[in-house]
Amino acid sequence: MMKPSLARYFLIAFLAALTLIASAGLMLYRATTDAEHHSRERAPAYAPQLLAGQIAESTRQWTRATKAIAQSPLALRILKSADAAERRELMATLVSLQPELGEIQLITSEQAKGQTLILSSLGTQQKRLIEKASAASNKGALRAETLSLTLSEPVRDADGGIAGYVLVERNLADVGALFAATPLIDGYAELQQVNGVSDTLLKRGNEQLKFSGSPLAITLEGTPWRLVVWRKPPVTGLAADLRRSYLGVGGVLIALLALCMWLAYRLGNRMLQDDLTVFTKLFSDVTHERLRKRYPIELRELQNGYQVMYQLAKMMVNKHQRVVNSAGTDHLSQVSNRRSFEAKQHEVFARVNEGWAHSLLILDIDDFKRVNDTYGHDAGDQLIVQFGKILKDHLRSSDFVARLGGDEFCVIFPNTPLKKAEELAQRLRANMPSRLELQPNVTHHLSWSGGLSEYSRQDISENAALARADQALLDAKRAGRSRTEVKAA
Repeated sequence: MMKPSLARYFLIAFLAALTLIASAGLMLYRATTDAEHHSRERAPAYAPQLLAGQIAESTRQWTRATKAIAQSPLALRILKSADAAERRELMATLVSLQPELGEIQLITSEQAKGQTLILSSLGTQQKRLIEKASAASNKGALRAETLSLTLSEPVRDADGGIAGYVLVERNLADVGALFAATPLIDGYAELQQVNGVSDTLLKRGNEQLKFSGSPLAITLEGTPWRLVVWRKPPVTGLAADLRRSYLGVGGVLIALLALCMWLAYRLGNRMLQDDLTVFTKLFSDVTHERLRKRYPIELRELQNGYQVMYQLAKMMVNKHQRVVNSAGTDHLSQVSNRRSFEAKQHEVFARVNEGWAHSLLILDIDDFKRVNDTYGHDAGDQLIVQFGKILKDHLRSSDFVARLGGDEFCVIFPNTPLKKAEELAQRLRANMPSRLELQPNVTHHLSWSGGLSEYSRQDISENAALARADQALLDAKRAGRSRTEVKAA
């Protein structure tokens, strides 16, 4: 079975995030392309041409209808008739032939030379012409007046001469409706009059685009107008190609995601390795029967486990220390026992050759046997207990105190020359209480004898200094007790 690893977990997280990004990008791409496709369907590129064609076709239909009126025999009869009633009757018949034209006017050639009297299909007897009809050619004349269009066609007699003109004025409301209904997204359009003077008749869209580029001008056939269109400048670069844009942005996001995941993995792996090293130090310290106050753990996820392990390690070290102390401590006097003394002496003797001076004092309680014989062993034990406590209380913290057996104690003065040790022994004797209460109503006059020596490089055995101190102790007892004798190496 494959073991779990941080690398695998980070890879799974990366693939999951990658799937989410790809899914979101795909949905956004589809939504954008659908909207763009719909926008293109609603606003085709050929919309201006389509509008121009519709206006031109509508005008051509009116022109054909006007020409049909001019070629009708009724138009010539109206112009030739002198009877007003007959002319009105003939005009009504003529209008019924082309009812979609609306108002139809007929003028004679003489009227066209400057007269303003016209015959109107709406019963108007007189109407003022803005432009002289004589300006029209044989092909007909077209004139734009705001949102209206006047079409003219010559009426010819049997000899081919011009007997007069048919004038049809067309209202351009339908042109305005076509102009307003034509899809125009991200663009601006104007319907301009161009015969003689350029003038804007209709406009729609964002007029700011008029200053952003070259327009598309479409001349409307059969009219004095043109359709001018300005389009929004095309988008260039990645924004012009959605596929490339999404692929580019998606690639950058994926690269950034991969980089972040890799950095997170490297950082997490390094922190994990550092914490594992700390755990290794903790285990090593436990095996060496020691424990530091603090072990720096970086990952929060390992803090709880570390706290549990640290408490367990602390209990183990303390327990081991208690076992060691109990094994190296005299159970009665609560100072070190002979085993601990021998270990300490071995350590001190090994350092003598390094140039350090160490001294040794052996103490023996005076009249201890008499206390046991007179007051019993409980009183003697109490004397041992109190004497051990006095030694620990009145010696330096660096001094080593041990009970060698019976009423015999030993003090090692580390890094202390013999002369200094002699001063410490005298201070100890001076500071000791003179009497001790061993039992109720039982007191003992405290005194002790001592033998002092030092460890030397010339000593063959590490017990040589102990032997000299023991000999000095015997000399002190022979000299009357309650004194310290010194025996140098």
